[in-house]
Order: sequence, then C-alpha cells, then structure tokens
Amino acid sequence: MMTLHQGDKRFGVRVLLDTGCSVALINKRTVETLQLKKREYRQAQRIESYTGESVPGAGQFYTQTLLLQHRRHYTKEKFEISPMDPEIDIFLPFSWIEKHPPQGAWTTEDVRFNSAACLRNCTKWETGKFTLTWDEDVCTDPTAQIVGYLSATNAESQVPPEFQQFMEIMSKEAADALPKH
Repeated sequence: MMTLHQGDKRFGVRVLLDTGCSVALINKRTVETLQLKKREYRQAQRIESYTGESVPGAGQFYTQTLLLQHRRHYTKEKFEISPMDPEIDIFLPFSWIEKHPPQGAWTTEDVRFNSAACLRNCTKWETGKFTLTWDEDVCTDPTAQIVGYLSATNAESQVPPEFQQFMEIMSKEAADALPKH
C-alpha cells in the first residue's frame, strides 16, 4: 500500500512494482472512484499489454502530476490511465524501480526505499520544492489562461536557473501589458 496525494486529499492505493511494465499506469476505475483530475491527449497513445497487444480504452488520458508516498518516501508521478485488474490501483514500471530500488520487495512484505539517492531526493521537502515544467497542451488548449505573475518573497531565488532568463516576462508589469482576450 502507498498513499496518493491530490491537493490536500490522501488516498490509500494498492501498488504493484512490475519489472515487466514500461510505463506508470493507474486503473481507470481508481481515477473515477477517487475523482482524480485527468487530461486528454490530442492524439491517443498506444499502450500495450505484456503480450504486445494494444490495450482497449488505454492511451487516451493521463493524470496530472500526483504525489505518491510510501512511509517517508515521496515521488511525483504522472500516470497513464488504463483499464486494469480491479485488485490493483497502480503499476510502477521497471524504470521507476531502477530509480527507486526497493529493499525487501522480493523477500518480505516490509518494503522500504532506503537507497542513498532516495534518502537524499525522495523526501517531502524535495518533492515540495517549486518547479516549472513546460506543458505542451497549453499551446493548443482553448481553455488555457495566463496564470499571472510570481508573487512570493524573494521569488527570484525560487526560479530554477534554466528559467532565470525569463524573469522579466514574469513581472506584474509584463502581465498587465498583455492584451485583453
């Protein structure tokens, strides 16, 4: 069991660490039951079963970034939404297992994520840090809107170095200068 966070809500979810899986999946039924926010692809993605066959009903939607917690181990993930076995809420793929090597997963039910990298990077503090990521849907989504400007104490120090060059367009003055639409 792990805990899935969406905003201030927390949900217990049944997770399978699947070395044969190549993408993080969440059960369509779980998304509906928990009323998780989802996004639709402009063009459906092909999701294949372990036999290489296309999974009907998969590849059309994905979740927003969600916080996944196991004890004091935290990670942010997006999930492909797919019909799945009703006994499983989430499949975590081999790439996730490589990044977060579980201790005890194959020999005991007492699973821990205690690698040096996880102890350093997979904390509540680290996953809660301010980050900016580009979402391609913002260019084509007719409901997308300009969010505004940064308004935090010492906001410049919170902006990652690769986005520092754009600070002048994140000001209140730049936002006020935008044409009405």
